[in-house]
Amino acid sequence: MNTPDPIISNVIVADRQLIVCQGIGSLVGQIPDTCLGQFATDLEGLRRLLTAQEGRVIVILGVRLSDCDLATALEMLRREFPAALVVVVADDTEFAFIRAAIKAGANSVCMMGQILISLPKILGKLVEGHTIVPTEIMRRLTTETNDALSRREHEILGLLVNGLTNFQISARLGLSENTVKYYLKAIYQKLDVNSRGGAIAKYVAGNY
Repeated sequence: MNTPDPIISNVIVADRQLIVCQGIGSLVGQIPDTCLGQFATDLEGLRRLLTAQEGRVIVILGVRLSDCDLATALEMLRREFPAALVVVVADDTEFAFIRAAIKAGANSVCMMGQILISLPKILGKLVEGHTIVPTEIMRRLTTETNDALSRREHEILGLLVNGLTNFQISARLGLSENTVKYYLKAIYQKLDVNSRGGAIAKYVAGNY
């Protein structure tokens, strides 16, 4: 009786820093039943690579590309490539992005500090058709206090992290500048800070 050939998953690594893509790619190249594809550092490059793909594809996505934030990249993937499986990788100081990725429907998440152990397991499960969130991340998510920020406040903070001004945030979200200032005031109160820098530092560390 012949054993069926394994289904090979093509893997695309996308991050604003090429050196990060190369580092993750070197690990992916050692994982069975995966085929490492090219790297993408911006949204259009990611779109182009996905358009050219055939068969099952897994995207390993950093929290920022050179021209957009994580929310924008995930929205594009859900809208244009719904069959793609997405693993979001974040540094240990960027836990807020892990939380946001899960809320946005990512298939899995991985902390950079655990990548050597976690990524092979995650890709193995995805190749088999299973979604997995590492136990240490689930434990951290379930033991944290309830998220005090609204969806809109998360959107605004995400844009702050990417360096947008109040005017640029208002244009991106279709709000007036005064409304953005109102949201920022509420955010500062919830985070117990009094500056944009303080809010950004707490947000990327997940301390809210």
